[in-house]
Amino acid sequence: MPGRRPLFGAYRGALLLPALTLFLAGMSVMIAVRLLAMSPVARDAFLLRNALDSRARMSVTAWLLAGGFLPLAAAGAALVLKGRRVVPSIEQASEILAPAALACFLPALFSVTLSHANPLLYLLVVGAFGLAAVPLFRRSFVAMATASRAPLLAGALQRRLRGLGRPSPAVFFFTLVVVASAAYAAFFSYFTILNHHRLGTTAFDLGIYNNLMYNAIHGHPFRVPILFPAGGNNLASHAEFGVLWFIPFYALHPGPETMLVAQAVLLGFAAVPLYLFAATQLSRPMAAVVAVAYLLFPPLHGPNFYDFHWLTLTPFFHFWLFYAIATRRRWLTVVMMVFLYSLREDVAVDLIGLGLFLVLTRIRPRLGLIMTVVSAVWFAVDRGVIMPLAGSWYFQNHYSGLFADGESSFGSVIKTILSNPLFFVTSFMSQGKLEYVLHMVVPLALLPLRRLSFILLFLSAMFFTIWTTGASPMSTISFQYTSHWTPFLFLAAVLALVVMGRQPFGRQTQMAALCTMAVVMLADSYCFGAVLQHRTFVGGFSRIEFKMSDADRRRYADLQALVAMIPPGASVAATEHEAPHISTRLDALPMRIKPPKPVDYLLIGRSHVGDLSRAALDATLADPNEYGLVAQRDNELFLFKRGHVSPETASARALLGVH
Repeated sequence: MPGRRPLFGAYRGALLLPALTLFLAGMSVMIAVRLLAMSPVARDAFLLRNALDSRARMSVTAWLLAGGFLPLAAAGAALVLKGRRVVPSIEQASEILAPAALACFLPALFSVTLSHANPLLYLLVVGAFGLAAVPLFRRSFVAMATASRAPLLAGALQRRLRGLGRPSPAVFFFTLVVVASAAYAAFFSYFTILNHHRLGTTAFDLGIYNNLMYNAIHGHPFRVPILFPAGGNNLASHAEFGVLWFIPFYALHPGPETMLVAQAVLLGFAAVPLYLFAATQLSRPMAAVVAVAYLLFPPLHGPNFYDFHWLTLTPFFHFWLFYAIATRRRWLTVVMMVFLYSLREDVAVDLIGLGLFLVLTRIRPRLGLIMTVVSAVWFAVDRGVIMPLAGSWYFQNHYSGLFADGESSFGSVIKTILSNPLFFVTSFMSQGKLEYVLHMVVPLALLPLRRLSFILLFLSAMFFTIWTTGASPMSTISFQYTSHWTPFLFLAAVLALVVMGRQPFGRQTQMAALCTMAVVMLADSYCFGAVLQHRTFVGGFSRIEFKMSDADRRRYADLQALVAMIPPGASVAATEHEAPHISTRLDALPMRIKPPKPVDYLLIGRSHVGDLSRAALDATLADPNEYGLVAQRDNELFLFKRGHVSPETASARALLGVH
């Protein structure tokens, strides 16, 4: 009829973007559903190699198109039935459903096979997902906040909760974090001890620190024969004065299991001060999300399974320090700084970075200046006076690629950085180090990179990890050096959320960032962490097994039986994986070098001789009459005693391949 307008003519332009959003969201959800319906093998083949037969591919295509057109059909039907007054509702629905447009990426984000086949590609995909998800979640939350019925629903929900007489939010969220912390501590205590019983720990470093603590409780602080068989002071390697305050706890039950439990407990319950700090800046639910995300952080899990290290404990004390600074508790600030200085010399450099951040951002300039100066002075005294007096060590060799003028020292490294910055920058440009940095920031939805000033917090971490040139563990997430990053990453994430809260619709922006962080943290933790799946997790140098086979139990029982034959006061040298189990004594040595003087016993694991102990074992047993076999188990574990005579000694030497 003349003059009659088309049904959709009046709002064709207004509906274009909502229609496209609904189409993409429906299609994306259907792709995710179809991928999840595949078997894991078929899904991995499809994601990695695009392997799918033509019939299945046609079926997938049909389903995803149906998924896209289904919400469009629903919107069209609503328009036909209710006319233009339904247009705002369609626009609002498209805004609320916008995050669903990313659903198709979820199967890839949670693909263990894809993540380990190409870690860099996986991390880039997760990072891109995080960048796209924050604005989409924000659109969704803003749309829900501005919906006409939302205030009524929110008020009704609040009244309902009050009527149920539940605990206050403060109690609820604090209890939630404490329970999550306890669960972490229990989980990691159990499985790190299990790994120890499977002979997954080593002389370097669990044997070192257990032997160090045993000597300390017997009046010999900083004596550690496993590290310095010829005699030496542990302060020459690291200024770890934490030995002194840990003595009362270790003395309750001396042994490597105590070290592992203490590490798991301190790392787990670090979530509590993190929550308390975050709650001073954010709402309690948001603070709880940040604290639980910390417990799922994969760069925390690897170090927790790599024996024991004082550096690994730092998040617990850093988070209390952040809380003390936020609440202006001077005494707690001083106590936490002292504890941190006691853990390792390089932790003072971390605090220099924090102090500079507080000064230059003017958050707490006076405190920041004091922290910077005190930390710099302590590091100079520690590294330049105390440690050299104790002896020499080789850690500067981790920067050997930056040495200048033939001088092997940290001063030489500084010369290179200042005089040849281009060489310095290109020295740490590698795929492995890019992956390392992405492992740090991607699970936090890139929040730590939201402000340029946050870089000040990471200068120390970069110096001790990605700026090194001579050691891959420094830039691998399964080692303790991630502890230079972890506390400051979460500090930066909290501060980024604070900044977001000052924007228009700040609350919704914060919720969007936290929802994104929850998704990417779960995905990354599933693929690389220790909690959500156990097939591929790596701690230290090796993949961790989360169960003990019958063979493992027999081997551990055999080892315990041989260890029980050694008098407590005897000196013992042992191969690498057996050494932690004999380290609870004054004189325990590693079979990495020939003992400087003869020891009373040798404990040898045949499968653990390898290149590391071969030469030392041959040299120690060079005289066939010096050590005799006391006992052996399953042709695998051998106990020799100096001066002992045994007819089985010759066959044991032959089995061990002694030359």
